[in-house]
Amino acid sequence: MKSDESNSLAPAQAIEDVAVQWLLKQDSGEWSELDQAEFDAWRSSSIAHRIAFIRLKAGWKGAARMKALGAGVPRGAVPPPASWGSDLFPGPRLPTLNSAESVSPSQNDAAPRVRNSVRLYRIAAAALLVLGIGFYVNEAVFSGKDLYSTPVGGLETVPLKDGSRITLNTDTRIHVALNARERLIELDQGEAFFEVAKDPQRPFSVRVDDKRVVAVGTKFSVRRVGSDVRVVVTEGEVRLEQSSGASFLRAPSSNGMHATTGLVAGAVARTAQEQVILRRDSVSAAERLLSWRSGYLLFDGASLADAVAEFNRYNTRQILIADPAIAAFRITGNFRAGNTDAFLSLLTEVFPVRLEQRDANVVLTSH
Repeated sequence: MKSDESNSLAPAQAIEDVAVQWLLKQDSGEWSELDQAEFDAWRSSSIAHRIAFIRLKAGWKGAARMKALGAGVPRGAVPPPASWGSDLFPGPRLPTLNSAESVSPSQNDAAPRVRNSVRLYRIAAAALLVLGIGFYVNEAVFSGKDLYSTPVGGLETVPLKDGSRITLNTDTRIHVALNARERLIELDQGEAFFEVAKDPQRPFSVRVDDKRVVAVGTKFSVRRVGSDVRVVVTEGEVRLEQSSGASFLRAPSSNGMHATTGLVAGAVARTAQEQVILRRDSVSAAERLLSWRSGYLLFDGASLADAVAEFNRYNTRQILIADPAIAAFRITGNFRAGNTDAFLSLLTEVFPVRLEQRDANVVLTSH
């Protein structure tokens, strides 16, 4: 879920709607010191707030200039380039928050009536591009990254503006930065599944420290394990590389093959520092590793130690194994990630395991 200095989802639409309110208030002529203080607090609380306001203001200024440039020019004609930089054209004032007045038809041609919506800056920017004017905003302003996160046990799907979708697993935090050259995701912790919209001109990269997974249009997951990653590909192809440009060392894979950095559908790769181990399997087998997307944990002969470690990722109530003798028990089954009680109940019925409650945790011992 997107964090706007909180863990609650703060859609861009909601942020930009507030930015419109602030711009209208500033132009109303009724601007107090208290308004300024509240506006400064809102603007400084998030890079998303600053970007929304700057883009909106730039778009409106561009629309005002475009209206002036169009004065006396026949519909469909482009003003001469020499006039584009003129400073002789004051922009129109925005209507106040309570204004019921409509904008004149001539204004509607170039500067649409301001509604309580973020469409204002989009319309203005698009019109400027049609006229060949355009405007530039310092790239540093747009370099801020959006933060999305989930709590322990959480699951969240985030649609991106480029048409891609990201599904965040439990206790996951990512930063997203989209610009004209690339689409960059930083996986700070946890695991995420990426459905990437095709855009050959803008590579889609997921970065974990010095490791990077690059795709154009594909579906894959990346799970962070310390400074290393586990990558599962279910569609298309991705490239696994080190950010420094160095190649991974070839390490024997679990099926006797040698790893490469090109991963196709069905591939599962795990890095260990500068080495990578690759397992190539069917797409259906790879999909089973991503059963968490539907809220389930699927085990097929997993050790009890591994199964417990997975359950602990999804629950604040932790399961502890006190007796190493039971850690090697093999588990097969399909379990709800958040239903620890059902898992433990079945465990005691199938294996010689005893449960002990210690504080908020459960300790497993043998009979």
